[in-house]
Amino acid sequence: MFGFLSQEWWHALSFFGDSALTVPGALVLALWLAANGRWRTMLRWLCAFGGAMMIVVVSKLLFMGWHIVPPWLPNFTGVSGHSASAMCFYLGLGLLLSEGKSGTARAVTVSGAVLLAVTVGLSRLAIKVHSPSEVITGLALGALAGAWFWLGLRGPAEVLRRRFVLVAFAAFMLAGSDARPAPTQQLLQQIALWLSGHERVYTRSEPL
Repeated sequence: MFGFLSQEWWHALSFFGDSALTVPGALVLALWLAANGRWRTMLRWLCAFGGAMMIVVVSKLLFMGWHIVPPWLPNFTGVSGHSASAMCFYLGLGLLLSEGKSGTARAVTVSGAVLLAVTVGLSRLAIKVHSPSEVITGLALGALAGAWFWLGLRGPAEVLRRRFVLVAFAAFMLAGSDARPAPTQQLLQQIALWLSGHERVYTRSEPL
């Protein structure tokens, strides 16, 4: 199904949703908003992105520590963090970059952001690290967080200036990430063991 791209390409696309990129990216957006004096928007953005990531973490810890999963979701071990963070981050970025633009320009920008996030979700399926239920819930969670953030922007358009702040911090972020995935899964496993007191974490029992 995913043979039209090599595994190397899918892994490269997957990195666009890795926390090594999206978490610093979310902080860059917050700093950009602060540099423009939009403190309330900054707080709303941090709540939207941070809240989505917290739900991802809790869902993974519940599975790894106590094997607690929603019974209606097949082969579910937790919400896909790559899918959720990609959707929330790129959707938020697209909304901010297209503020004050024409309806067509904004639609194209936001659609491109959503398409990129969906591609990240597909990459998680292609490299067989997530099930469809995990990717779908991740994309849905990121979309809900992004939509909640968008509701706070529904007022007079305020064109964000001082874009050099965004560019400078983005360059610093990319240089520091070195394109290496963050070891979040291993960290969550250690936290799950510590919280549950078990000797081993629960792992996926069904094949992908």
